Amino acid sequence: MFVRNLDKYEDEYIKEDFEKYQVIQRRKAVLRSVKGRKRILEIGCGMEPLFMFTDWEVEEYTVFEPGERFMSNARKLADKEMKKVAFYQKPFTADKTLIKADFDAVVCSSLLHEIQDPVEMLKDIFKVAGDKTLIHINVPNARSFHRLLAMEMGYIKDIKQFSKRNVLLQQNSIFDMDDLKNICVAAGLEVVESGSYFIKPFTHDQMQRGMEAGIINEDVLDGLFEMAKYMPEYGSEIYVNCVKK
Repeated sequence: MFVRNLDKYEDEYIKEDFEKYQVIQRRKAVLRSVKGRKRILEIGCGMEPLFMFTDWEVEEYTVFEPGERFMSNARKLADKEMKKVAFYQKPFTADKTLIKADFDAVVCSSLLHEIQDPVEMLKDIFKVAGDKTLIHINVPNARSFHRLLAMEMGYIKDIKQFSKRNVLLQQNSIFDMDDLKNICVAAGLEVVESGSYFIKPFTHDQMQRGMEAGIINEDVLDGLFEMAKYMPEYGSEIYVNCVKK
């Protein structure tokens, strides 16, 4: 359950493009969901692990991250900020020690679309979750405003057609909300909350050019995050909060 070429993936992920702004908007949704949770498992941390942004006391923090550069960076950040974190540099699996860990939140952020068997991943998450564990999952939205616009412009034939960026990042799936809920149910999870966030009108490349030209700034991005309340199906990414059935 991992990206086929992790080195190439890390190369593409850390490039200076609009993704750094997307990460900020994504993190808002994650933090809103897990606020106040004391024992957190994060599966896949990228370049900015969530423990850097929890403004409340966290008793236990665990990170699974197979990417060597991502993990090295996360360890350095933990040391710098004096954060106590348990690190596992490998793809996530439900081993016996984790099953007894009593997590009250599991964060699987921007990951399921990149692996070959997302249901199997969710079944492993089920195994380490307790009866009161909140499981937060987010993925890019097939029905994002910018995908619908691209389809109406004739650039893609349907909203689940892979873009150049999807191929470049070695992604395996494109989910709409029904798809995401269905795989959660298949893994034994119950969806208790769902939605989308951050209305992104254009592609990453177009948004980045807008930022560079000064047409778009971070105030605009914050406004686009809040715009999802008026267009709840069309945010750039979708999320579900789940518990065990």
